[in-house]
Amino acid sequence: MRAVQIWEDLSLRIGECEAPRPGAGQVLVRVRAAGVCGTDLHITSGMHRPDHYPMTLGHEAAGVVEAAGPGVSIAAGTPAAIYNKLSCGMCEQCLRGRQNLCDNDPRQLGLNVDGGDADYVVVPERNAVPVPAALDLAVAAALTCAGMTAVHAVRLSGLRANETAVVNGVGGVGILLIQVARHAGAQVIAVCDTAEKLRLATSHGAMDGVVAAAPDDYLSLPTRIRSMTGGHGADAYFELVGTHLTMTAGIACLAKRGRFISTGYTSEELSLHPLDLILGERSILATVAATRWDLETAIRLATSGTITVPIAARYPLEAVEVALGALRKRRVLGRQILDL
Repeated sequence: MRAVQIWEDLSLRIGECEAPRPGAGQVLVRVRAAGVCGTDLHITSGMHRPDHYPMTLGHEAAGVVEAAGPGVSIAAGTPAAIYNKLSCGMCEQCLRGRQNLCDNDPRQLGLNVDGGDADYVVVPERNAVPVPAALDLAVAAALTCAGMTAVHAVRLSGLRANETAVVNGVGGVGILLIQVARHAGAQVIAVCDTAEKLRLATSHGAMDGVVAAAPDDYLSLPTRIRSMTGGHGADAYFELVGTHLTMTAGIACLAKRGRFISTGYTSEELSLHPLDLILGERSILATVAATRWDLETAIRLATSGTITVPIAARYPLEAVEVALGALRKRRVLGRQILDL
Protein backbone atom coordinates (compact mmCIF):
# COMPACT_ATOMS: atom_id res chain seq x y z
CA MET A 1 0.00 0.00 0.00
CA ARG A 2 0.95 3.66 -0.26
CA ALA A 3 1.77 5.65 2.88
CA VAL A 4 3.03 9.17 3.63
CA GLN A 5 6.06 8.53 5.82
CA ILE A 6 8.21 10.97 7.76
CA TRP A 7 11.87 10.01 8.18
CA GLU A 8 14.42 10.94 10.81
CA ASP A 9 15.82 13.76 8.65
CA LEU A 10 12.22 15.15 8.64
CA SER A 11 11.76 14.46 4.95
CA LEU A 12 8.40 13.18 3.69
CA ARG A 13 8.21 10.32 1.22
CA ILE A 14 5.32 8.47 -0.37
CA GLY A 15 6.49 4.97 0.44
CA GLU A 16 5.29 1.53 -0.53
CA CYS A 17 4.87 -0.79 2.43
CA GLU A 18 3.03 -3.95 3.29
CA ALA A 19 -0.64 -3.48 4.15
CA PRO A 20 -1.38 -4.33 7.79
CA ARG A 21 -3.57 -7.22 8.84
CA PRO A 22 -6.14 -7.05 11.64
CA GLY A 23 -5.58 -9.17 14.74
CA ALA A 24 -8.04 -10.13 17.45
CA GLY A 25 -10.37 -7.24 18.26
CA GLN A 26 -9.05 -5.13 15.37
CA VAL A 27 -10.43 -3.89 12.06
CA LEU A 28 -8.75 -3.07 8.76
CA VAL A 29 -10.07 0.21 7.34
CA ARG A 30 -9.65 1.18 3.71
CA VAL A 31 -8.94 4.92 4.06
CA ARG A 32 -10.98 7.11 1.72
CA ALA A 33 -10.16 10.56 3.11
CA ALA A 34 -7.50 12.03 5.40
CA GLY A 35 -7.38 15.53 6.83
CA VAL A 36 -4.32 17.79 6.88
CA CYS A 37 -3.87 19.46 10.28
CA GLY A 38 -1.59 22.06 11.83
CA THR A 39 -0.28 19.38 14.17
CA ASP A 40 1.26 17.72 11.10
CA LEU A 41 3.48 20.80 10.84
CA HIS A 42 4.71 20.25 14.39
CA ILE A 43 5.79 16.74 13.37
CA THR A 44 7.39 17.72 10.06
CA SER A 45 9.28 20.56 11.79
CA GLY A 46 10.64 18.23 14.48
CA MET A 47 8.83 19.99 17.33
CA HIS A 48 7.00 16.74 18.08
CA ARG A 49 9.00 13.50 17.72
CA PRO A 50 7.26 10.16 17.08
CA ASP A 51 8.28 6.92 18.77
CA HIS A 52 9.95 5.61 15.62
CA TYR A 53 11.04 6.59 12.12
CA PRO A 54 9.84 6.21 9.50
CA MET A 55 6.30 6.85 10.72
CA THR A 56 3.13 7.12 8.65
CA LEU A 57 1.70 10.60 9.08
CA GLY A 58 -1.97 11.43 9.60
CA HIS A 59 -4.30 11.55 12.59
CA GLU A 60 -7.50 12.41 10.68
CA ALA A 61 -8.86 9.51 8.66
CA ALA A 62 -12.15 7.99 7.58
CA GLY A 63 -12.95 5.10 5.31
CA VAL A 64 -14.71 1.76 5.07
CA VAL A 65 -14.17 -1.33 7.19
CA GLU A 66 -12.71 -3.92 4.81
CA ALA A 67 -11.81 -6.82 7.13
CA ALA A 68 -11.94 -7.74 10.79
CA GLY A 69 -10.03 -9.98 13.15
CA PRO A 70 -11.58 -12.46 15.59
CA GLY A 71 -14.00 -11.15 18.17
CA VAL A 72 -15.16 -8.11 16.16
CA SER A 73 -18.85 -7.25 15.70
CA ILE A 74 -18.65 -4.31 13.27
CA ALA A 75 -19.48 -5.50 9.76
CA ALA A 76 -17.31 -5.22 6.68
CA GLY A 77 -18.55 -2.39 4.48
CA THR A 78 -19.34 -0.09 7.42
CA PRO A 79 -18.26 3.54 6.86
CA ALA A 80 -16.16 4.59 9.83
CA ALA A 81 -14.28 7.58 11.24
CA ILE A 82 -11.06 6.66 13.03
CA TYR A 83 -10.84 7.85 16.63
CA ASN A 84 -7.12 8.54 16.80
CA LYS A 85 -6.34 8.15 20.53
CA LEU A 86 -5.37 4.59 21.38
CA SER A 87 -6.28 3.54 24.92
CA CYS A 88 -6.25 0.51 27.19
CA GLY A 89 -9.99 0.59 27.91
CA MET A 90 -9.45 -0.58 31.49
CA CYS A 91 -7.82 2.21 33.53
CA GLU A 92 -9.69 4.73 35.67
CA GLN A 93 -9.62 7.39 32.95
CA CYS A 94 -10.88 5.04 30.22
CA LEU A 95 -13.68 3.72 32.44
CA ARG A 96 -14.75 7.33 33.03
CA GLY A 97 -14.92 7.86 29.25
CA ARG A 98 -11.70 9.90 29.16
CA GLN A 99 -9.83 7.83 26.58
CA ASN A 100 -7.75 10.90 25.68
CA LEU A 101 -6.21 10.76 29.18
CA CYS A 102 -5.57 6.99 29.31
CA ASP A 103 -3.16 6.09 32.12
CA ASN A 104 -1.60 3.14 30.29
CA ASP A 105 -1.51 3.88 26.57
CA PRO A 106 -0.14 7.27 25.43
CA ARG A 107 -0.22 6.41 21.72
CA GLN A 108 -1.98 8.49 19.09
CA LEU A 109 -2.24 7.63 15.42
CA GLY A 110 -0.07 9.82 13.24
CA LEU A 111 1.66 11.47 16.21
CA ASN A 112 3.79 8.72 17.67
CA VAL A 113 2.62 5.58 15.83
CA ASP A 114 1.67 4.92 12.20
CA GLY A 115 -1.36 6.95 11.18
CA GLY A 116 -3.96 7.26 8.48
CA ASP A 117 -2.27 8.97 5.53
CA ALA A 118 -2.20 5.60 3.84
CA ASP A 119 -4.39 3.27 1.83
CA TYR A 120 -5.11 1.13 4.90
CA VAL A 121 -4.95 1.42 8.67
CA VAL A 122 -5.56 -1.16 11.41
CA VAL A 123 -7.14 -0.04 14.68
CA PRO A 124 -8.95 -1.60 17.63
CA GLU A 125 -12.66 -1.98 16.93
CA ARG A 126 -13.49 0.68 19.54
CA ASN A 127 -11.52 3.22 17.47
CA ALA A 128 -13.72 2.71 14.40
CA VAL A 129 -16.75 4.96 14.90
CA PRO A 130 -19.62 4.22 12.47
CA VAL A 131 -20.55 7.07 10.15
CA PRO A 132 -24.03 7.51 8.61
CA ALA A 133 -24.08 6.87 4.88
CA ALA A 134 -25.34 10.43 4.30
CA LEU A 135 -22.15 11.99 5.70
CA ASP A 136 -19.27 12.67 3.31
CA LEU A 137 -16.21 10.73 4.46
CA ALA A 138 -14.08 13.83 3.82
CA VAL A 139 -16.16 15.65 6.43
CA ALA A 140 -15.95 12.65 8.76
CA ALA A 141 -12.15 12.67 8.46
CA ALA A 142 -11.97 16.32 9.55
CA LEU A 143 -14.23 15.58 12.50
CA THR A 144 -11.72 13.05 13.88
CA CYS A 145 -9.52 15.95 14.95
CA ALA A 146 -10.95 19.40 14.29
CA GLY A 147 -14.55 18.47 15.00
CA MET A 148 -14.08 16.43 18.15
CA THR A 149 -11.51 18.92 19.49
CA ALA A 150 -14.05 21.73 19.13
CA VAL A 151 -16.76 19.72 20.90
CA HIS A 152 -14.38 18.73 23.69
CA ALA A 153 -13.14 22.30 24.24
CA VAL A 154 -16.66 23.71 24.49
CA ARG A 155 -17.74 20.93 26.86
CA LEU A 156 -14.74 21.45 29.10
CA SER A 157 -15.27 25.23 29.14
CA GLY A 158 -18.75 24.92 30.63
CA LEU A 159 -19.96 27.46 28.06
CA ARG A 160 -23.57 28.52 28.67
CA ALA A 161 -26.29 30.24 26.69
CA ASN A 162 -25.90 34.03 26.32
CA GLU A 163 -22.24 34.00 27.36
CA THR A 164 -19.61 35.59 25.14
CA ALA A 165 -16.97 33.34 23.60
CA VAL A 166 -13.87 34.62 21.82
CA VAL A 167 -12.24 32.21 19.38
CA ASN A 168 -8.67 33.23 18.57
CA GLY A 169 -7.48 31.51 15.40
CA VAL A 170 -9.92 30.60 12.65
CA GLY A 171 -8.32 27.57 11.04
CA GLY A 172 -9.69 24.06 10.72
CA VAL A 173 -10.45 23.78 14.44
CA GLY A 174 -11.48 27.39 14.99
CA ILE A 175 -14.18 27.41 12.31
CA LEU A 176 -15.80 24.38 13.95
CA LEU A 177 -15.34 25.76 17.46
CA ILE A 178 -17.30 28.84 16.42
CA GLN A 179 -20.20 26.65 15.32
CA VAL A 180 -20.18 24.42 18.40
CA ALA A 181 -20.08 27.49 20.67
CA ARG A 182 -23.03 28.99 18.78
CA HIS A 183 -24.88 25.68 19.18
CA ALA A 184 -24.29 26.01 22.94
CA GLY A 185 -26.07 29.38 22.78
CA ALA A 186 -23.05 31.66 23.09
CA GLN A 187 -22.36 34.91 21.28
CA VAL A 188 -19.10 34.37 19.40
CA ILE A 189 -16.40 36.88 18.49
CA ALA A 190 -13.74 35.61 16.08
CA VAL A 191 -10.14 36.83 16.04
CA CYS A 192 -8.53 36.19 12.64
CA ASP A 193 -5.33 37.11 10.87
CA THR A 194 -7.02 38.02 7.56
CA ALA A 195 -10.25 39.66 6.43
CA GLU A 196 -11.00 36.53 4.39
CA LYS A 197 -10.98 34.38 7.50
CA LEU A 198 -13.20 36.88 9.28
CA ARG A 199 -15.74 36.61 6.47
CA LEU A 200 -15.57 32.83 6.78
CA ALA A 201 -16.10 33.09 10.54
CA THR A 202 -19.13 35.36 10.30
CA SER A 203 -20.67 33.15 7.61
CA HIS A 204 -20.38 30.21 10.03
CA GLY A 205 -21.93 31.79 13.10
CA ALA A 206 -19.63 34.43 14.58
CA MET A 207 -21.62 37.55 15.47
CA ASP A 208 -18.60 39.81 15.08
CA GLY A 209 -14.85 39.69 14.79
CA VAL A 210 -11.45 41.33 14.85
CA VAL A 211 -8.63 41.14 12.33
CA ALA A 212 -5.35 40.77 14.24
CA ALA A 213 -2.59 40.55 11.66
CA ALA A 214 0.25 42.23 13.58
CA PRO A 215 1.62 42.04 17.15
CA ASP A 216 0.23 45.47 18.03
CA ASP A 217 -3.26 44.19 17.22
CA TYR A 218 -3.01 41.77 20.16
CA LEU A 219 -1.77 44.51 22.49
CA SER A 220 -5.02 46.36 21.84
CA LEU A 221 -7.23 43.26 21.69
CA PRO A 222 -8.42 43.32 25.35
CA THR A 223 -9.64 46.92 24.92
CA ARG A 224 -11.42 46.04 21.68
CA ILE A 225 -13.09 42.95 23.16
CA ARG A 226 -14.35 44.93 26.16
CA SER A 227 -15.64 47.64 23.85
CA MET A 228 -17.51 45.03 21.79
CA THR A 229 -19.05 43.47 24.93
CA GLY A 230 -20.15 46.60 26.77
CA GLY A 231 -17.16 46.43 29.10
CA HIS A 232 -17.90 42.83 30.14
CA GLY A 233 -15.11 40.89 28.41
CA ALA A 234 -15.00 37.25 27.33
CA ASP A 235 -16.69 34.57 29.43
CA ALA A 236 -14.63 32.03 27.49
CA TYR A 237 -11.52 32.68 25.42
CA PHE A 238 -10.50 29.77 23.19
CA GLU A 239 -6.79 30.05 22.34
CA LEU A 240 -5.76 28.27 19.13
CA VAL A 241 -2.68 30.26 18.06
CA GLY A 242 -0.39 29.59 21.00
CA THR A 243 2.11 32.45 21.07
CA HIS A 244 3.06 34.19 24.30
CA LEU A 245 1.52 37.41 22.99
CA THR A 246 -1.82 35.86 21.98
CA MET A 247 -2.10 33.91 25.22
CA THR A 248 -1.33 36.94 27.36
CA ALA A 249 -3.90 38.96 25.43
CA GLY A 250 -6.44 36.22 25.99
CA ILE A 251 -6.05 36.32 29.76
CA ALA A 252 -6.49 40.10 29.67
CA CYS A 253 -9.71 39.72 27.66
CA LEU A 254 -11.46 37.64 30.32
CA ALA A 255 -14.54 38.77 32.18
CA LYS A 256 -14.90 38.07 35.87
CA ARG A 257 -15.10 34.28 36.27
CA GLY A 258 -13.98 34.03 32.66
CA ARG A 259 -12.27 30.87 31.42
CA PHE A 260 -9.14 30.74 29.24
CA ILE A 261 -9.12 27.48 27.28
CA SER A 262 -5.78 26.48 25.75
CA THR A 263 -6.39 24.16 22.80
CA GLY A 264 -3.64 22.65 20.69
CA TYR A 265 0.11 22.33 20.98
CA THR A 266 2.54 25.20 21.45
CA SER A 267 6.27 25.53 22.08
CA GLU A 268 5.85 28.89 23.84
CA GLU A 269 5.35 29.64 27.52
CA LEU A 270 2.65 31.61 29.28
CA SER A 271 3.67 33.81 32.22
CA LEU A 272 1.33 35.94 34.30
CA HIS A 273 0.83 37.30 37.79
CA PRO A 274 -1.55 35.18 39.93
CA LEU A 275 -3.57 38.30 40.73
CA ASP A 276 -4.58 38.45 37.06
CA LEU A 277 -6.65 35.36 37.85
CA ILE A 278 -7.39 35.75 41.56
CA LEU A 279 -9.06 39.17 41.61
CA GLY A 280 -11.63 38.19 38.99
CA GLU A 281 -11.87 34.49 39.92
CA ARG A 282 -10.69 33.66 36.43
CA SER A 283 -9.41 30.21 35.45
CA ILE A 284 -7.15 28.48 32.93
CA LEU A 285 -8.20 25.21 31.32
CA ALA A 286 -6.36 23.02 28.83
CA THR A 287 -7.54 20.36 26.40
CA VAL A 288 -5.79 17.47 24.70
CA ALA A 289 -7.48 15.82 21.72
CA ALA A 290 -10.95 14.58 22.75
CA THR A 291 -12.95 11.53 23.79
CA ARG A 292 -14.75 9.04 21.58
CA TRP A 293 -18.00 10.58 22.87
CA ASP A 294 -16.87 13.96 21.53
CA LEU A 295 -16.25 12.41 18.11
CA GLU A 296 -19.66 10.74 18.14
CA THR A 297 -21.22 14.09 19.03
CA ALA A 298 -19.36 15.88 16.24
CA ILE A 299 -20.58 13.25 13.74
CA ARG A 300 -24.15 13.69 14.95
CA LEU A 301 -23.95 17.50 14.69
CA ALA A 302 -22.50 17.31 11.18
CA THR A 303 -25.05 14.75 10.01
CA SER A 304 -27.90 16.97 11.21
CA GLY A 305 -26.38 20.03 9.51
CA THR A 306 -25.83 21.83 12.82
CA ILE A 307 -22.14 22.21 11.98
CA THR A 308 -20.49 22.21 8.57
CA VAL A 309 -16.88 21.62 7.60
CA PRO A 310 -15.66 24.03 4.93
CA ILE A 311 -13.42 21.95 2.67
CA ALA A 312 -10.74 24.33 1.41
CA ALA A 313 -9.16 21.91 -1.08
CA ARG A 314 -8.86 18.24 -1.99
CA TYR A 315 -5.58 16.70 -3.08
CA PRO A 316 -4.37 13.25 -4.10
CA LEU A 317 -2.14 11.54 -1.54
CA GLU A 318 0.93 12.36 -3.63
CA ALA A 319 0.26 16.11 -3.19
CA VAL A 320 0.53 16.08 0.60
CA GLU A 321 3.52 18.46 0.46
CA VAL A 322 1.41 21.01 -1.43
CA ALA A 323 -1.29 20.84 1.24
CA LEU A 324 1.25 21.21 4.05
CA GLY A 325 2.86 24.15 2.26
CA ALA A 326 -0.45 26.00 2.05
CA LEU A 327 -1.04 25.35 5.74
CA ARG A 328 2.44 26.61 6.60
CA LYS A 329 1.71 29.88 4.79
CA ARG A 330 -1.59 30.24 6.72
CA ARG A 331 -3.56 30.50 3.49
CA VAL A 332 -6.12 27.77 4.17
CA LEU A 333 -9.79 28.64 4.63
CA GLY A 334 -11.19 25.58 6.36
CA ARG A 335 -9.80 22.05 6.14
CA GLN A 336 -7.73 20.41 3.41
CA ILE A 337 -8.41 16.78 2.52
CA LEU A 338 -6.33 14.06 0.93
CA ASP A 339 -8.55 11.91 -1.30
CA LEU A 340 -7.52 8.29 -1.38
